[in-house]
Amino acid sequence: MSADFAVYLPIVIPSVILVFSSIAVLYIDNGSKGRFNIAFNLAVLSMLLSLAVEIIFWTLGYYGYYLFSKNVYMDVEGYLFSIASLVGGIIGLLGGYDNVVNWKARASLVSLTMLLVLGLLFMSFSFSVIMILVSWAVSSAATYVIAMARKDFRSTKAGIKYLVMGLISSSLMIMGFALYVSSTGSLFFTQHVIYEPLFLLSIALLSVSFLFKIGSFPFQAWLPDVYSMSDRTSISIISSVGKLIGIVPLTKVLIYSDPNGYELVIYSLLAIASLFVGNFIAFSRQDVSSILAFSSVSQMGFFLVAFAMLFSDLNVAIVAILIQSLAYVIAQAGLFHFVDHFERVSGTPDLSGLRGIAKGDKWFAFAATILVLSLLGIPPIVGFWGKLFIFESSFAYPWLTIIAVINSAISAGYYIPIIREMFREGEFSLVKSASRDTVISSAFLSIALGILAPVLFGVLVSQLG
Repeated sequence: MSADFAVYLPIVIPSVILVFSSIAVLYIDNGSKGRFNIAFNLAVLSMLLSLAVEIIFWTLGYYGYYLFSKNVYMDVEGYLFSIASLVGGIIGLLGGYDNVVNWKARASLVSLTMLLVLGLLFMSFSFSVIMILVSWAVSSAATYVIAMARKDFRSTKAGIKYLVMGLISSSLMIMGFALYVSSTGSLFFTQHVIYEPLFLLSIALLSVSFLFKIGSFPFQAWLPDVYSMSDRTSISIISSVGKLIGIVPLTKVLIYSDPNGYELVIYSLLAIASLFVGNFIAFSRQDVSSILAFSSVSQMGFFLVAFAMLFSDLNVAIVAILIQSLAYVIAQAGLFHFVDHFERVSGTPDLSGLRGIAKGDKWFAFAATILVLSLLGIPPIVGFWGKLFIFESSFAYPWLTIIAVINSAISAGYYIPIIREMFREGEFSLVKSASRDTVISSAFLSIALGILAPVLFGVLVSQLG
């Protein structure tokens, strides 16, 4: 095999695997449970193989070069984003098996999850407006259908609302990229700006578009209804992997564009607003899925701090975004499977449904505690390192660091009650399920990555130069 062909393998191999598998599962599942098991296992295996390929080629040093007429740039950030999307897709599918096995559109959900990950794979390595638009179309369309995949009234209603917000977001993105191309004279990401006012307007429109997608303040209005009304399996995927559809292109645009002080001020203000709004609304909620919905607004505030610091401490901010993305995807996907399982056992998604878990199912309580503490940012779980690196990136602006730290402490006010309720007296039976097993696996993965995170930080900083 020639060296020239080998450089294509990190993206070609996963693409071929995911495309053919996403098509194959639709034909394999003929309605019987046995055939669906084959299709389901094929999907999980395909994503595991793709994950292995990404890790292997990253460690072998296949980065720092262009492909496909410069539309794709194989960089370290792309590898980490693609790894995060694959991990989230695997967690989302594995935990939802018991739930989706009875759906009429079960094969479609499996296929769409792989297409979502495929779109994010190309988005992670994109270096042009065209590549972003194409991969965005694939990933976004997949999430809209995933939200409605259960085909009941609540899921359909939530999915339509998500679709409407997505169309607004997509329209702003197309307009933003049109202005971007006009102001730079290039379809590729560049720092060569011809018309600066037009360029700043394009960055503003693109930022609004991507902030809609991640659900940060003030574009979070759609998020609570979608998170609480759609099926838990669908939301496990949308709330974790789906957020990368906004995080990845926003990171690309800001990294490869001409940095200036306007973005730093605006993103800092949006970060502060997201942190406070998400935290204070989450305090008033009793439904755990609603708490997680509004806490995600606050979590996006931490990402916005890192986005603001791309114009101050570039490499540390990039690493912070990468590690926080991985931590968030694992915890968020795992926690919605947690909600799915305890709601089925207790009969309610409210905090009261958590009572007795620590006594009735110790491993489940331990795993849920780890995932909640990861979002809270407690060492040595991987979520701690994501927040620590975000705080480190903002040291040049101590007032912003202090605000972020204070809000991290405030979030304990609604994260800790989730843990507390599990240790209160109540009746909770140990029931085996795929969602339960996935929550436990996600917790151990968070701990393992937390142990490796300091080493990973050093490696990433050195590779980013």
